[in-house]
Amino acid sequence: MKSSRTKRRKIKNEIDVLLEEPKLSYNLPDDPSQFKDTTFSKSCKLHTQPSINLLKPYQLAENSKDESIVPTNIIYNDFTTSVFNCQDNNNVSSPTHCPSNKILSSPINDQGIHSQDIRSFLGSWAIQFNVPHNAINALLKGLKNHSCFNYLPKDSRTLLSTPKQISNQIRCVHPGSYYHFGLTAGILRYASPNSEEIKLAIGIDGLPISKSSGGQFWPIMAYIIDSRSVFSTVFPVGLYYGNLKPSDSNDYLHDFVNEARELLTSGIDFNGFNVKVSINVFCCDSPAKAFILKIKSHSGFSSCSKCYIEGEYKNNRVCFPYSSVKSTERTHQSYITMSDEDHHINNHVSILSELPNTDIVSIFSLDYMHLVCLGVMKKLLILWMSKGPLSVRIRAAAIHELSKYLLNLNQYIPSDFVRKARELSDVSRWKATEFRSFLLYFGPIVLKNILNEKCYVHFMALSISMTILLSPDRRELLEYANKLLDYFVKQFEIIYGVEFSSHNVHGLIHLCDAYQKFGPLDNCCAFKFENYMKELKSLIRKHEKPLEQVINRYSERNALTIEEIFNNTSNKNKNLYYTENPILEQEHNDGPLNENCTGSQYKRLFFKTLKIKIKGNADCFALTNNEIIIKCLNIIYDKGEVYLIGKYFKTISSLYNDPINSSMLNIYQVGKMSDTIKCWHISKIIKKMMVIEHNNQKIAMPIIHSNKD
Repeated sequence: MKSSRTKRRKIKNEIDVLLEEPKLSYNLPDDPSQFKDTTFSKSCKLHTQPSINLLKPYQLAENSKDESIVPTNIIYNDFTTSVFNCQDNNNVSSPTHCPSNKILSSPINDQGIHSQDIRSFLGSWAIQFNVPHNAINALLKGLKNHSCFNYLPKDSRTLLSTPKQISNQIRCVHPGSYYHFGLTAGILRYASPNSEEIKLAIGIDGLPISKSSGGQFWPIMAYIIDSRSVFSTVFPVGLYYGNLKPSDSNDYLHDFVNEARELLTSGIDFNGFNVKVSINVFCCDSPAKAFILKIKSHSGFSSCSKCYIEGEYKNNRVCFPYSSVKSTERTHQSYITMSDEDHHINNHVSILSELPNTDIVSIFSLDYMHLVCLGVMKKLLILWMSKGPLSVRIRAAAIHELSKYLLNLNQYIPSDFVRKARELSDVSRWKATEFRSFLLYFGPIVLKNILNEKCYVHFMALSISMTILLSPDRRELLEYANKLLDYFVKQFEIIYGVEFSSHNVHGLIHLCDAYQKFGPLDNCCAFKFENYMKELKSLIRKHEKPLEQVINRYSERNALTIEEIFNNTSNKNKNLYYTENPILEQEHNDGPLNENCTGSQYKRLFFKTLKIKIKGNADCFALTNNEIIIKCLNIIYDKGEVYLIGKYFKTISSLYNDPINSSMLNIYQVGKMSDTIKCWHISKIIKKMMVIEHNNQKIAMPIIHSNKD
């Protein structure tokens, strides 16, 4: 027995060397019948290993003075759970076989996030995995057979705080029903505590919920514009359900406008202060914008919401021929006075025009997701493959070759991309992000020597202009981007035919105005709202009463704290959060090290919008402030500072010089890599790079959204 104690004490002393700072403590009852709340009577230390916030250097928790517990950490999906060696009568049990009276709740271990008891754990687990109520009821029934869980509720509705009566809060909006979640409620839940002004982005769109019926949602969504996050939380403001879209958009918007008018006028009381509220932008595709504003849709002759251009009918299509003389711009005054009767569909304007300090024309952005990605870029690919003039079409063999090129690029695509490249045979099923990736990154590489010279130069004008308009650090090139887009629209009808110069193609000439008002076009696009609509749809579990189901599921999620929501967010989405302080993950001792740079070694770095990973060849490249492209081989934390250790490309040159020198966009052709390794402080890194090998060339391109500053 003495030998056994000595061995345990030796192990304990070794652990104490590693474990320094106390993290979380729990109290356990000796009697399981006392296990009825979150307060335990016997002290135990719980130790976990979360990500590392380096502004406050992370240290592992100090081990408990109670030798009866030795923690062993495991990961189960997104929850970090601890398995304990529990000692009874001086006998050390196996880590995987703890006595039933030593059950612990699962902690959430990010800084500032408190532990959960078993009840809140079950609730957040059920919501994270969208567990049906009947399955939760069966689980609760089984758990309550054990005396230590008899405090749990019998019904899932009690566990999840499901609202009891919601039918009296649903109002009729012909020909369906509408529920108003509230703009104020979303602001109070998601606004930053130290907000001086709350700026909102609003999204409205239609969402079919079934292929076998006409059932559809029309959500009003919002998120708070926060420069510290690239993953702002979208929340519902209102939701309509019916077999047809609302008959009257003003009736549909009534509750939203009344609440928004009050907030814009009086502000909101938040954390003891009155905070100003403003609506920065409305993000809608063309059909939704036409419905909301009561104007002609994209197939109408006077459908442009920005200027007075009038379309023409050619070859059974409504088109908008290019003119060097620009049409008169529409204004808020011309909209509310209905000076262009052909632009409006009836004698009424949208009640959104009643919102104070709102220019109804400029506040509706042109959404590049639908206009450029799903519009112009998709049209170009279809024209090249099958629908365009014979002079621009690509041979079947060349299409097959292009597909091989695209699939080969997948090994170089960083984790910043949510989708890998697919074959061109699937182009009809491509998502907007795939068209975006092709336009900005892959197309300029794989289309070279595939398209004829005229088509390739024309495509590059669109690619370069969109790269500029999506970059936060390229405002000085805005006028040049405007000229490129003007050239693209002018040449489009010459190359492909005037009948293909559609509403979307014409809209390109207005994109620079959106950049001037909102900044980079990602600030005023529908990507975030489209992603959230998928989440809304996932809340439906059966065909009956879909509106009520969404209301109940959203109310259940609202019962969680923001910390629990973050904990339940997938690791992939957590990485999208803007991290003001560096976070390091996966400590190792494999090297390499530089003689001038030693310290703790890590495999992953998250800092602001940067994600650097040393494993593989996709996430390890970065650009320094003096235009050195490095390959990160190790990440070092030493004396409160973060360093990248790696090699660098000895030769870099411009990939192209026409129509612009590619180095101005940080696009390079790179050569041999250095033999020696060097060390760079994290402050020297300005953006992440993607390095692609194609046709015996190495091409380095910046990940546009990864600008650190």
